[in-house]
Formats: sequence, structure tokens, C-alpha cells
Amino acid sequence: MQKSKTGEVVFPSQDLPDILINADDYNRVSLLAERCFDSLPYVSAYLERELKRAEVCDPWDPAGVSMGHRVMFRVDDDGITRIGRLRYPNRPWGERGNIPILGPVGAALIGMKRNASIEWVDEGRVRTLTVLDYGW
Repeated sequence: MQKSKTGEVVFPSQDLPDILINADDYNRVSLLAERCFDSLPYVSAYLERELKRAEVCDPWDPAGVSMGHRVMFRVDDDGITRIGRLRYPNRPWGERGNIPILGPVGAALIGMKRNASIEWVDEGRVRTLTVLDYGW
């Protein structure tokens, strides 16, 4: 686990899964990550790390979890299967099933493939997210 100079957890240390992001999502999410740096520094840094290591494909080619697509996933091993739609921040917050890209779960989901897992830090606690299915 990486820590900052103050000792807080920056990023978990689990091996990172391969991610595949279409070029349209890559460009839009990159701009969002830049714009939210002051207000959401952890999410901004997390998204920038994900974008740097992502494989980018043409917008019409199949990719991992993409913006606007539904995704089925599990957080930790709690046994609860969750379903939602990855959304940009201009969507209503209360809309059922929205997963904002600028939230910790949305940032973790972008580009992920089936059966892949990734860690993130949620209020100082390391959490694990596993993608079960997506794209419908």
C-alpha cells in the first residue's frame, strides 16, 4: 500500500487489472479528472492513474465498462450483487442506479473487464470491487 508523507493511504498495492477504455470515454474522463483536482484530489489522482495505464480503443470497438453502460459488480466479499449505470456528473444524484464517475466506485469501474478486481481506499479502508458483467 502506498502512503503519503502524512501517512495516509494513497493507493492500495494489489496488482492492477488490465483495462480497456474507448477513446471518447478516455478524452471526457481525462478532462473531468483535470477539472476536479481541487475539489476531489483523490478521485482525480485515481482516475489519472487509471487513464495512464489504460489501453485505448476506437469508440466503436468493444471496451471494458464504459460510460452510460450498465454494470453488475460486487464490493468486497459481502455477497451483494449491485447493478448500476456509469454516469457523468451532470446526471441527477438521486436517480436510482447511477454510479457517478467522480465517485470512488465509478472511478474504480471505468475500463474494467468481467471477473476483474481492483482495490480503492474508501474513508481510509481498502475495498475491493469485482466486475461480474457489463455492457447491456
